[in-house]
Amino acid sequence: MISNEKSFPRGGTANLQTNGDSSTSNIVFGATQKKVKKAQKPKEKQTDSENNEQLQVVSAETLTFDSLQEHMLVMGVVKDADATSLQISLPGRMTARAQVADISDAYARVAQSYMAGDSSEYRGLSELFSVGRIVYGSAIKTENQEKNRTSLVLNLKPSDVNSNLKHSNIKKGFIFSGAIEEIQEHGCIIETGIEGLHAFMANAEAAEKHHVGELIFLKVKQIQHNADQSTCQCTKVEQDQLKIKSKNETNLDYILPGSIVKFKVSKQLKNGLEGNIMNEAFRGYVNEHHLGEALHTPKDYELNEEYLARVLYVMPLTKIVYLTFNLDISVTAEGLAKETDEGQLLRKGSIVEKARVLRHGTGGIVLLLNQKYKGLISYGSLKSNFKGNYDQDVVLAKYTRKSKHSVRVLGYDVIEALYYCSDDPNVLNEKLYTLEDLHAGDIVSARIVKQESKIGGYSVKIGKVNGIIEQLQLAPNIRYEAGQRLRCRVLDVSLERKICYLSNRNEYLSKGVKLLTTLEAAQTGKVYTGSVVKCESNFVLVKFCSGIKGVLHKQRVSGLMENSFFEGQTTKFRIAGRNLEQVLLTLPEDKFQPGEICPVEVTNALDSGLEVKITYASDDIDESQPEDEQNTEEFVGLVPLRLLSDYVDLQSAQKRTHPVGTHTDAACILQNIFSLREVPYFSENITKDWTTVQVGDILRAHVKHASEQIVELLLPVRNYNKLVKLHVKMLCLSTGQGVPVLLEPDQLLYVKVLSKEVETKTLTVSAKLTDVWSGQLTDTAKLVESYLDEVSQIKQTLKEMSAPIAKFTVGDTVNVLFKGINPTTNDWVYTVDGAATITGLMVNSLAGTGAAPEVGSKQPAVILWIDYANDILLISNKKRDIEHIGSSNNELPSNLIGKSGMKAKVLLKLDSIVVCSLKKGGTNPLVFCPLRLHPNDVEHSASASLRQGDFCNLAFIHNKLPIAVPETVWKLWKGVKRVATVEDEKVAVKPKKIKLESVSPTKLTAQKDINGKKVKALPVQNGKKANGQLFFEDKQPSKAQIQKSNAVDEATAKARLPGISNFWDTDLSALNGKRQESVSSDEEEDAAEAAANEASASKKKRLSAKEKAKAEVKEEQRLREIEERNADPNQRPETIDQFERLVLSEPNSSKSWIQYMSFLLSNTEIDKAREIARRAIKTISFRETKELRNMWTALINLELSYNSSNFDDVLKEALNHNDPLETYLNLVEVLKSHNLKERLINTLNLIMRKFRTELQVWRVSADAYFWMDMADRVQPTLQRALGVLPKNQHINCIVAFAKLYAQHNDNAMAQTLLDDIVTSYPKRIDIWVLYVDMLIKCGLIESARNVLERAVLQKLQPDKMLVIYKKYLDFEQKHGTEVNAARVKQLAEQYVQSQNKTLK
Repeated sequence: MISNEKSFPRGGTANLQTNGDSSTSNIVFGATQKKVKKAQKPKEKQTDSENNEQLQVVSAETLTFDSLQEHMLVMGVVKDADATSLQISLPGRMTARAQVADISDAYARVAQSYMAGDSSEYRGLSELFSVGRIVYGSAIKTENQEKNRTSLVLNLKPSDVNSNLKHSNIKKGFIFSGAIEEIQEHGCIIETGIEGLHAFMANAEAAEKHHVGELIFLKVKQIQHNADQSTCQCTKVEQDQLKIKSKNETNLDYILPGSIVKFKVSKQLKNGLEGNIMNEAFRGYVNEHHLGEALHTPKDYELNEEYLARVLYVMPLTKIVYLTFNLDISVTAEGLAKETDEGQLLRKGSIVEKARVLRHGTGGIVLLLNQKYKGLISYGSLKSNFKGNYDQDVVLAKYTRKSKHSVRVLGYDVIEALYYCSDDPNVLNEKLYTLEDLHAGDIVSARIVKQESKIGGYSVKIGKVNGIIEQLQLAPNIRYEAGQRLRCRVLDVSLERKICYLSNRNEYLSKGVKLLTTLEAAQTGKVYTGSVVKCESNFVLVKFCSGIKGVLHKQRVSGLMENSFFEGQTTKFRIAGRNLEQVLLTLPEDKFQPGEICPVEVTNALDSGLEVKITYASDDIDESQPEDEQNTEEFVGLVPLRLLSDYVDLQSAQKRTHPVGTHTDAACILQNIFSLREVPYFSENITKDWTTVQVGDILRAHVKHASEQIVELLLPVRNYNKLVKLHVKMLCLSTGQGVPVLLEPDQLLYVKVLSKEVETKTLTVSAKLTDVWSGQLTDTAKLVESYLDEVSQIKQTLKEMSAPIAKFTVGDTVNVLFKGINPTTNDWVYTVDGAATITGLMVNSLAGTGAAPEVGSKQPAVILWIDYANDILLISNKKRDIEHIGSSNNELPSNLIGKSGMKAKVLLKLDSIVVCSLKKGGTNPLVFCPLRLHPNDVEHSASASLRQGDFCNLAFIHNKLPIAVPETVWKLWKGVKRVATVEDEKVAVKPKKIKLESVSPTKLTAQKDINGKKVKALPVQNGKKANGQLFFEDKQPSKAQIQKSNAVDEATAKARLPGISNFWDTDLSALNGKRQESVSSDEEEDAAEAAANEASASKKKRLSAKEKAKAEVKEEQRLREIEERNADPNQRPETIDQFERLVLSEPNSSKSWIQYMSFLLSNTEIDKAREIARRAIKTISFRETKELRNMWTALINLELSYNSSNFDDVLKEALNHNDPLETYLNLVEVLKSHNLKERLINTLNLIMRKFRTELQVWRVSADAYFWMDMADRVQPTLQRALGVLPKNQHINCIVAFAKLYAQHNDNAMAQTLLDDIVTSYPKRIDIWVLYVDMLIKCGLIESARNVLERAVLQKLQPDKMLVIYKKYLDFEQKHGTEVNAARVKQLAEQYVQSQNKTLK
């Protein structure tokens, strides 16, 4: 039966004008409507429908955004699919998106399981929906507040799309869209979305394997109806077989979009066709863009002929159907534009030169492209080219029929089978319009659009293409603004994400950079530039162009380079191999050797230091370049901030003196790491390598890594790729081992080589102060002098840069204006009169407790020190300081040279020096005291006792400069002379012939020339590579220094060979009258040795009998002392032999073995300590389970501290050899001592699951949660414990948790737990006593009294009441009054009397 439902415009009864000429204002719900007045009939025969005006469609308009109604069912075609959404084309060249949650209820459920970790049933949208797939859904308009525009969402869920259908109206042959809800053995359960309809699809009907949540078209094969529900069996239908027979369906609501019906043409319209469907039951329209062929017109279709058409949508109220003759709409633009002899494929962005106008059609100008394709220039794009008012006829006048125009293809619409184009000159002239126009490696100009906070970078436009510059790919030290133009390199073009990735870093823009753009180019041995995007403990992930990723395993690099990588680092990598799409990397050979001095140019000032560039001659010969042009390469390195100066407080100032563009010299430390502070050292000293380093050498090293116990040092020794490990305690003197030592990366330290193992290629060194320092305070004075010289150099450089801070001098008097007090440090802040950018600062120790001056008041002040990095003058406004401190020219008055006991006041304590002023006398310069005696003085023993504002006694240690140390330090070191230094030993030694095997005479001459004059840092002129080295590296010391070093060697030899010094002093030339040649044969060496022995033997003095007797007695006393010390059980062992005797005497004592391990660990003998632990486990008897458990715990602690990779294996061994529960409980304490919270939580979860019936497990776990500040987990832990423990342990468990709550100051929770127990179990006297004791300990006296009052009211056995009364009486005697105590006695007497009456 045909539906005769009235259709009214929204708003009530239609009130339409009868003006048939006005067609533009009568477009309602997507159709042009015309009012037709029906002829009046006799009054008695009129009906309601005949009295109303009818709406008749006279135009086949296409769907627009305005005519699209909310929740209207529309057919669409999938044009793109990604991980989170679908892009769907709709009629009218509109686009909608469908999110994951809009597919089906089943798919949403599977997606949630996937997010939770279950990926067994999940399939991506791109796998479920192929491009060209037909769907239909409910259209929803959404507003985007940020972009200020409205977008479309297409809801495909069957529960929303089919919700208006009734199961009782479903018939055989009904076609609908459903989702796979569940896959069973014999078929699939279908999610229909129709209330009361249950559908099933058998496996035999399924042509292919399906997935849960997948949408498919279904056709009802059989159906059974009941009153409440219906059951049907369905079969899958392909989208080209969705045909509905004309006699099957008479209700338009059950003809869903996408269905194929027969359309009978009844009228040819200007913009389409009018006709009927379903045996002329419903009226339908076909727009001119929805005809069978793209270039067809309505005149190509005959009247009263039937054609197959697909339903696009049905207008909700008018019930007018809109269809398309294009049944094969799954064909893409590429499929329609196959290459033929007449033309080529049209892609997005291509330009068609002679596009011919066919007509003015629906929505725009219809064009003929390349004589075969249909194009359209929309009226909207034509209007956008004009601002303000314009004449539409004038605009359209140039688009006459058969006129030709140049247009650019903007895209392809699948449903309408046409290309939409533009003839805008700005669009036509744009060179970069699509992503296909860009390729990885191209250099482009990009315009910044806006900052992207999610990625930390910027979105840019390259022509009409969208691009992104990620934060890691941004060039540093550049201020970025919207609209700014940047020169960038294209790194990757992602067609899937429709975006390209760029970089404006200098490393990618430099001349001659080699980029990896294809996997085929990743050949072994090639070197390419890439960026580090991720740093892990075992590998580094590197990204090249075109999204190619490479992995650099740290086992491929030396230990020195393992931790030198950082995210964002852009450098060169060598291809080591390829595993499918993954590229294996290694580092290229070092361009520069450690110690090599190179001319560099500062390119960027980073927070971490200076980025420098080195230009040198390339090894690769470019035949395309002329021979007279020099082929150069650029190498980018980093000078860390700590390597700019030896002194911490001068590093930022040195960075300031090296702005971008500065040319200077830098010494290579490690591959791409350079140093400015090491240049003087490597200029005067030959760089050591593995073959030349000797025992006793003192080397200049720096800290690579530092922890609380171990410090790793990098030695400047070539061909030695190991870090040297030292225990922090080995840096301290014996008197200060308890003082904490703070070391920073790249901190300077000197080390002395103690041993050299050739087989293992290992060096053992010492960095203790007494091993590397002579003990002479003159060396300390030189250290301070070099500091002052560097300050003077910084001042001079800033003066050349016209910095205002450079015009001030320490000791000068200036006028300052008071600004205020720093609330954090309480320092007084001033501004310098006449220099607004300079800040004056007086520290709070100098300001004292005096009242602050008024803001803006002017007063004089003296400059104590200058902070050149921050433009700050450290001043004092004290009158006595202004009078006593003179303008310093760094000269010490002659009357103060060598003086000690000079009274002085500490004014400032800086990072490297302490500034003092003399108390007595007239005008004197400021006195500078070193904070450290030597770079290895990590305890700051030189001025550790000095504090700002204190008075002290000083002793001057320099003959020209006001440099001093505290008198106590001077007395301690003034007479010290160590064997390690022989500079002050006056030994008459004739200079020997200098022989340096590692340096050729030619090289020596060249190095002397370089050392004799200052080398200008010209990037290219010194960049030629000769003899395997790029630049000069080692400077030969002066002749005086060589003789001095020889003297040191000879003096050391004398010290090591006592008794033969006279032999070496013998001048053989005086005997023979000529210079003796060096003896080389073995016989001559033996003769010389025999002569030396005779000479030494002749000088030995014979001992008398009395002297022999005394010597024997002395030796006997020495032996007795050794025996007594060894026999003393209280004597603590101090050597390996003593520890060996100890463990032999007590083989089953874990304490002795652990002490032995601690001794070895203090000497960084980690492997030996591990061996001792294994030896102890084998030695201790198996019956001593506790001692063995202690040793296993010690071994676990050792592995956790020094080698976490073996920790799991050792733990498994410990669990196999000991009680697992006890082992785990000991492990908890070890993890707590190491503060490993994450591993501790995993261990607690394990033992609570594995040993859940053990009470102590829950107690230990709760205590650990308190220790980790996770008190919120304790209560759930208690509930879990009560759920698994036996009931007879519940009280003990609650008591244990109450104790823990009380220990951690949660008294309220502890009271609650114990109160519950005494209420439920009043006979537990021990709980009452425990409860009272806990309250007393917490200071809750009144609460304890109340608990005792409750206890004495209980009716318990006399022996238990006796305990309570005694406790109560004792409580009142200690914490109460005599009256309360008497009251308790009275209560006890009354209880006894009542008991006697009961007995009687």
